[in-house]
Amino acid sequence: MTTTTQKRQVGWKNIIAWGSGDIFGSGAGTIIGLWMLYFYTQVAGLSPIEAGLIFAIAKVWDGFTDPIVAYITDNIRTRFGRRRVFILFGAPFLLVFGLMFISGFGFGYYLATYLLFNTMNTIVMTPYSTLPNEMTDDYQTRTKMSSCRMTFGQITAFVVTFIPGLIMARVTDQAEAFMYIGALFAVLFTLPWVFIYRYTWECDPASLPPKEEVGGFKDTLIHLYKEMATTFQLKAFRFHLMMYIGGSVALDIFGSLFMHYMTMVIGLTPTQGGTALSVMTAMQFVGVTLFTWVALKSGNSNAFKIAIVFMLTSLAFFGLLPGLDGEMAVLVLVGAVIMGLARGGIYLIPWVVFNSIPDVDEALSGKRRAGIFSGVMTLGRKICQATAMLIASIGLQYLGFESGAEVQTLDTINGIYWLFLLAPTVLALLALYGAIRFKLNKENHEVLVTEVNRLKAGGSKEDAPAEAKQVVEMLTGWEYEYIWGNKAAKKKAKKGMLEPAN
Repeated sequence: MTTTTQKRQVGWKNIIAWGSGDIFGSGAGTIIGLWMLYFYTQVAGLSPIEAGLIFAIAKVWDGFTDPIVAYITDNIRTRFGRRRVFILFGAPFLLVFGLMFISGFGFGYYLATYLLFNTMNTIVMTPYSTLPNEMTDDYQTRTKMSSCRMTFGQITAFVVTFIPGLIMARVTDQAEAFMYIGALFAVLFTLPWVFIYRYTWECDPASLPPKEEVGGFKDTLIHLYKEMATTFQLKAFRFHLMMYIGGSVALDIFGSLFMHYMTMVIGLTPTQGGTALSVMTAMQFVGVTLFTWVALKSGNSNAFKIAIVFMLTSLAFFGLLPGLDGEMAVLVLVGAVIMGLARGGIYLIPWVVFNSIPDVDEALSGKRRAGIFSGVMTLGRKICQATAMLIASIGLQYLGFESGAEVQTLDTINGIYWLFLLAPTVLALLALYGAIRFKLNKENHEVLVTEVNRLKAGGSKEDAPAEAKQVVEMLTGWEYEYIWGNKAAKKKAKKGMLEPAN
């Protein structure tokens, strides 16, 4: 296959340009994860259940828009490409981020702005995530691109944690402070897309398969949901999602309840809690570097396991804090350092791994479907964040939390203690199980790609090396005879076995 991927070399300017996309991806996610629930309940005046309803409705909406965008990016053909055309269109609309943090409106306004922002997020991030898979098929280069993306993400996470605290320290009116925060970061999140569009590329259009023709809108919608469902047929992707969703939701719940836990359970001031957040996000940056090194030395799944152990250690430490003597503000920083390192690894590894998942799918389906996998990941990330927010907001409502109140009841404080500790722990253990079962590594990936290239060149499945058969079956979860677009044969074989003999 002659593609742009083979003709152009990915240099550092391309890696850096693409990686800068996480200024938006991580930055917006961090602000929403750490401050959105607080803004809705403490500044905008929404009840916890109203805030949770916004996140829930947004996920229903995403379940409709995300697969549509993913499907279109795999099948559209324009003179601007099939992926980057969405970046060209969607990036200017990311300025809507600032509208979410204007106070003085009701439930309908905050629902509308959150839905609009999520739609623009989908339009930009779904094609963005597919680009490493189109720009290169080299495992190490993709790892460098993902690490660069995470580096930008961790720096941005620190900035978006630190700067809001500075603004709120200088602007006494919280409503006005959040308006400045929203406007500032709306501009910051929009600028990198100019460079991303300029220094990235896609596969040569001549190498792409024909567009799928499935009829009208209804048929197309049904088809693309079926396409998304087929991603779960891939064994490696199922365990990858377990790692990604388990780890991300655990961290999101932790982040969304962190300030509540610090101020109401530990007894710190909001400024001290903000300092702990800043330390945690600074160490997150260190964690990306640390776990990039660990992943290159011992493999992605092992690095992820270590990161989860760090997280569980930090949760246990935070759980013991209320019973310890000493300077609590200093002790909190110890837990923040450990959790920051863990966050770096937990956020990094799934996205490093993701860039090679479409290669496994190609062995099974015979197609390049990076867009549909990116759509599932984008939708999964938003579901993660919304689920975390929903758990936190419903939990607060159930525990009797009073919006805007400076003092909460003892039952509410005790409930926050257990919710903050137990929910992330259960999800972290789920992610750890996924990492234990995940088998895609550099060596297996090289065998897989070699076999896929052999089949593309017209090689016979009967001539496949024994090692290639073993690796393909282990990663896809399918017998070798049914790979390379032959999944339907397995259904026919099962049907034949079930039919009674004449």
